[in-house]
Amino acid sequence: MFAARALRPSRLLLSKNSRLFHSSLPRCKLTEPARNLSATEYAVQIMATSNSGFFSDCLQLAHGMKADGIKPELETYNTLLSLAARDRAWLFAWAIFDDMILSGIKPTPTTFVHLIQAQIERPHISLWNAIDRMQEHGVKPTAPIYTAIINCLVREGNTETALQHILTMKAQNIVPELSAVQAVVSLLASQDLIRLAIEIATWYEAVSRRRMENQLWVECLTASAKNLYIDGVRKCWPLVVDDLGIFPTESVMLAVLNTAARHGEPELAADVIRVLQLAGIDWEEHHFAALIEAFCRNGQMKEALISLAIVKSNNITPTSSTTSVILDSIKSDVESLDAAWALIDEIHESESGLDIEAIKVVIEASIYLGDLQRAVGIYKSLEDYGLKPDLATFNLLLDGCIGAQHRQLGDLLLAEMKDSKIKPDSTTFEKLIELCLTQDIYEDAFFYLEEMKSAGYVPPVTVYDALLKKCISADDTRSIIVLEEMKECGYKPQDSRHSTAANATRVNKQRRKA
Repeated sequence: MFAARALRPSRLLLSKNSRLFHSSLPRCKLTEPARNLSATEYAVQIMATSNSGFFSDCLQLAHGMKADGIKPELETYNTLLSLAARDRAWLFAWAIFDDMILSGIKPTPTTFVHLIQAQIERPHISLWNAIDRMQEHGVKPTAPIYTAIINCLVREGNTETALQHILTMKAQNIVPELSAVQAVVSLLASQDLIRLAIEIATWYEAVSRRRMENQLWVECLTASAKNLYIDGVRKCWPLVVDDLGIFPTESVMLAVLNTAARHGEPELAADVIRVLQLAGIDWEEHHFAALIEAFCRNGQMKEALISLAIVKSNNITPTSSTTSVILDSIKSDVESLDAAWALIDEIHESESGLDIEAIKVVIEASIYLGDLQRAVGIYKSLEDYGLKPDLATFNLLLDGCIGAQHRQLGDLLLAEMKDSKIKPDSTTFEKLIELCLTQDIYEDAFFYLEEMKSAGYVPPVTVYDALLKKCISADDTRSIIVLEEMKECGYKPQDSRHSTAANATRVNKQRRKA
């Protein structure tokens, strides 16, 4: 195919006026080689010039060699091909190869390594043409040839074929070159084919004396964590951190932590938290939330509850997201709640570290299951555990009062809050208003609304909506007042019909008075 080009390969080397149209090297002033040099002297000059990287000079020496009637040897052709491959001069590579064949020189595996390397920036058809020529000349692929092929395939993103060549080498008991394996592993990892990437890397290190570059294992770890692939994380985390002594970036460590949480791997999660500290990264709430989730998913509820005290001891305030997994685990049924309460007693007796946060989770689960009596009983027993209720504890109990429509208990809790010198926050006022609205007589809802505003809090739209809905259902003209306050705050009723209903209530009241 290529021998029939308009630009004859032999002319490229033989013509004195041939120009380097496709060479990427800058033009340089060439000196005519001395005539009547021996074949050995030409070969030495070409080798020396190639070591300096001057492709055009080597071509001119080859032209002089031909002009003197000296037939280039295999080493000369391979040298020229290596320079063509280096410069990605694919057309020159084919010209040199065709001239070599026309001169009766039999190509070797090294010849095809350079020829294939020169095709790396060409469409894949050029690569397959080179492989076809290799088969025509009976040259069997070697590890360097496979490397050249794989590099071309990886460059164009042909993952399947690149992997196929690696597996072919494995079947033929050919140990790949490091660069080929690393190129394929990196490509697989970048395309989230993590299991294959790790299998290839592990197999290579088992059959070769060489080891993968550290960055490749970091790439495998990163891809495994990003895709929540726990087997890959189990393999790569200790290898990267312990064996290679590398601290991954914070984002990678957080991804590993998240993977450990999802798959119930508390030991892995704890090790990530340890490494975070060694890397100089301050611990935060979400780090421990992942550890607690890992404990819960692994069935270690006691350790999860103890972890809440550890969080507090590190000056980190737990949030609802910290305890949400514990809550989900124990609110499923009464038996789970009983088991959690037994663990609270066990932790207290063993002095393992009991915190109010653990108690609050059990209180919240009790309220969720509709057992307000148990929730209040747990609250009353806090002194037995050497703990004191906080604002969040009272807010949880008020939730229970709302669910049970128990206004009197709500008043008692509010009184105990004042006795404990705990000031209500915006959430407390919202819950008190909602509790009042569960009753037929709801005058105190407006009282707490004013108290909320006096304390400097702006009532949210949900509070006004609840008041508006109650007033409309009770045919209370104060719905107009509520609606006006909503407008002053820039709120709109969540149900647009409430505005019409409030106005209708006002009109009907006026008519009845008339």
